Amino acid sequence: MPGPRPIPSKAQPRVMILEPMDRTPGLAATMEALLKRPGSAVREFAEGLRAGKLSASLTTVILGGLALFGLTAVGFSSGGQWWATPLKMISGLALSTALCLPSFYIFSCLSGLEISFRASVGLLMTALGLTGLLLAGFTPVVWVFSQSTGSLVFLGGILLAGWLVALFFGMKLLTSGARALGMKDGLHLRIWLGIFVLVTLQMTCALRPLLGKADTFLPNEKKFFLQHWGEQIGG
Repeated sequence: MPGPRPIPSKAQPRVMILEPMDRTPGLAATMEALLKRPGSAVREFAEGLRAGKLSASLTTVILGGLALFGLTAVGFSSGGQWWATPLKMISGLALSTALCLPSFYIFSCLSGLEISFRASVGLLMTALGLTGLLLAGFTPVVWVFSQSTGSLVFLGGILLAGWLVALFFGMKLLTSGARALGMKDGLHLRIWLGIFVLVTLQMTCALRPLLGKADTFLPNEKKFFLQHWGEQIGG
């Protein structure tokens, strides 16, 4: 007579391995690390070994990814928007990061992380580096839609979906890195992630228009992003 069936155990979350980078963190090595061994980038910042070189490479990846992602809307826009849209995307993320960086360090400490402010900046840059790399990978797909549709709302939805997907995986890397560095309570970090996402979404409204024609570089009136989206969809 068969015995009782064993109760399956819950799957354990995958633990990030903080291994050292085996190459100088140039651009190619940094992109490879983000995709295959993100823990190596986190360790470089935590130990402060080659943080300067790694920061420069990550900045290039972030700026390049945002610029390429913004240029997918060139065929949909006109006039000065061909350069304004990528610039606004870069500026929006830079402003969002600068505004949320102090609270990120505070919430990191409250979650049990014992890291320096410089290491927390590096952890956030690593997450945004993966986000930028994914945005660059989405560029060909978004470009197809930008060339085959005339709907401003639809293309805006595609760009928003691409941003949220890339940001999700970037923030997932952030959470894994924090856990590997000794995070004891993830509640504070999850709250911060929600704040950061809201700030980036508001930036898309504060720096509008990102698509279509524009008479001014920046808007003349203040709006909440949900109000702006509702007007675009309803109009």
